Amino acid sequence: MSDDKHGPQPSLRPTTPSTIAVSALAGGALTLLLVARYYQRAPDLAWYNSAAILALAALIAWMAWNTKKTLNPNARTGSARADDRSETTAPTGTVRGPEHALQIARFAVLAKAASIGGAAFFGAYLGFTVWLAVQSDRLQAASDDLPGAVLGTVACAVLVTTALWLEHSCRIPPSQEDDDRSPG
Repeated sequence: MSDDKHGPQPSLRPTTPSTIAVSALAGGALTLLLVARYYQRAPDLAWYNSAAILALAALIAWMAWNTKKTLNPNARTGSARADDRSETTAPTGTVRGPEHALQIARFAVLAKAASIGGAAFFGAYLGFTVWLAVQSDRLQAASDDLPGAVLGTVACAVLVTTALWLEHSCRIPPSQEDDDRSPG
C-alpha cells in the first residue's frame, strides 16, 4: 500500500509572469531576426488571422466566466434565490463529482497552454510591429502590413489576458469544512 506522502502530487502550478515574459521575449526576438532577413517571403498579415485569435479569446473568456460562476456562486443574489439554490447546488469550494473536477483540470491546462502560446505569438506580432514601424517610411509594403501586425498584437494580448483569467477561475476556493479545520 502507498501512503499519501509518497504518492503522486499535483504538479500544475499557476503560470508565472516570468514565464509569460520569457515566452514573449523569445517570440519577439526570433521574429525580429527572421523578419529582418526574410520579410519579402513573409506571409500576409491578414485581418482574419487576428479574428481567429479573438474568437479563441472570446471562447476562453466564456469558459472563465462560466467556471468562475460555477465554483464561486454570486453572493449578491436575493436571499430567496439563495435558499432555493442551496438545495440543488454544492456549497462554495466543492467540486461536484470527478467529471467536474476533470473538466476544471482540463480548463486549467488549456489556460496555461493558451497563455504561454499567446505570449509567444504576442512577442512575435510585437516584433513584427516594431520592425514594420521602423521600416514603414522606407517600404510601402511595410506600411501596408502595419495595421495587421498591430491588430495581431492586440488580439494576442487579449488571448493572454483571458487565458490567465481562465486559469485564475479554475482555482477552487476553500470550503467551509477547510476553514473550520484550520488552526486560528
